[in-house]
Amino acid sequence: MKIALVGFMGSGKSTVGKLLSEHLRVPLIDTDAEIEKRTGMSIPEIFKKKGEEYFRELERLLIEELLSLPQQSVISTGGGLPTYFNNMELLNQKAFTVYLEADFEVLWQRISEDKNRPLVLLGKERVRELFEKRRPFYERAKLRVKTDVNSPEACVEEILSSLSFL
Repeated sequence: MKIALVGFMGSGKSTVGKLLSEHLRVPLIDTDAEIEKRTGMSIPEIFKKKGEEYFRELERLLIEELLSLPQQSVISTGGGLPTYFNNMELLNQKAFTVYLEADFEVLWQRISEDKNRPLVLLGKERVRELFEKRRPFYERAKLRVKTDVNSPEACVEEILSSLSFL
């Protein structure tokens, strides 16, 4: 089985994904990191040199590839990935999807100090608009786990508990 983590930046996809993959003893694949590795460019570089459309196509091709592989894995998706093409539908068809959910104010507090998050430069209200635009896609996940009131370990336990009922 594949588990796909979706959610806005700062929701805990990397942290929860790492713990979950360690617990299940399966690989963690971070889509942004994988694209950076394959292209030899950072995500901001890709946006600048090739454009967002090119990046979104790379995401789509990568997710199709990952979902077609036979091995189990935890996939940590980029924050925008579920909102393009029919990516969220594809993830729901071929993986157990988990929305790592948090209140916007908590997310903003987590990301606003991080210099590696260029979207922060847009300002709080523009980032809030982006969050609100993406949230309906995230909410299509099979499971929602609150990361603003639960520790990463508690989030993993909740995911594992839900998996045991499948």
